[in-house]
Amino acid sequence: MSARRGDTALTGGGPIDDLVGIGFGPANLALAIAIDGHNREHPGSPLRAAFVERQERFGWHRGMLLEGATMQVSFLKDLVTMRDPGSRFSFLHYLQERGRLADFINQKTFYPTRIEFHDYFEWCAARFDRSVGYGRTVAAVRPVTGDDGTVEAVDVVHRAVEGPSGETVRRARNVVLGTGLTPRVPDGVSLGSRVWHNRDLLFRAPELTVRPHRRFVVVGAGQSAAETAEYLHRTFPDSEVCAVFSRYGYSPADDSPFANRIFDPTAVDHFYDAPEDLKRTLLTYHANTNYSVVDGDLI
Repeated sequence: MSARRGDTALTGGGPIDDLVGIGFGPANLALAIAIDGHNREHPGSPLRAAFVERQERFGWHRGMLLEGATMQVSFLKDLVTMRDPGSRFSFLHYLQERGRLADFINQKTFYPTRIEFHDYFEWCAARFDRSVGYGRTVAAVRPVTGDDGTVEAVDVVHRAVEGPSGETVRRARNVVLGTGLTPRVPDGVSLGSRVWHNRDLLFRAPELTVRPHRRFVVVGAGQSAAETAEYLHRTFPDSEVCAVFSRYGYSPADDSPFANRIFDPTAVDHFYDAPEDLKRTLLTYHANTNYSVVDGDLI
């Protein structure tokens, strides 16, 4: 049976979604904003979209929202400005609504604090609460074929992370994966009460004050590792903080104007369309813009 026949979902009897996003972090939040803009410009043919998110509420690297830590990219590279500078979802519009526009301008910086930018993300995400199923985990993604065997839709099966175990199915014509990154630890290392990933830093920090800690070891040479080492130095001044990496020291990120062009919208399209061998070459050439490097000011 064709997925379009009757145009109804498997559960709830509602229409088939044009798009279901798995995960609702900054990437799919930006997509939701783009869909909102499309629907406002084309009210006669709106897109129907829904999102499924494992967290109970919107969150972006909450464990690393360190006091004073700033963004590594300009506020102009927010969720929408590069595509639609006049959008009501821009960082500048957020500042105006928060009564912070003049104060931010007076700081003479392009780099807001990570805490403030996270608040901006939450401010945008709140406008899509009705379209997001928080506290849900996706159990399966299944193709739906028509009478001729062609895949015409996809069933996204999801259930509550906690609570009732019943499953819900949303049928969609398109699925977008935005599940974020997976923490990596060295081979042979098991996470536990004394070993954990930096993404949990602020969640685990209160445990460190229960008894004295004389030595910390931070493994890694990137921005997050350097920020973690700096945080531990500042929070536990009487302790020894050992930074472990294969180089002689932290390497500064290349954020020069020419190198930054790798992040331009046109460069993203060129990279996407490039052959696999060229993609690997570009990643090798420009790894020092983002991987295992640290902002010069922090060094």
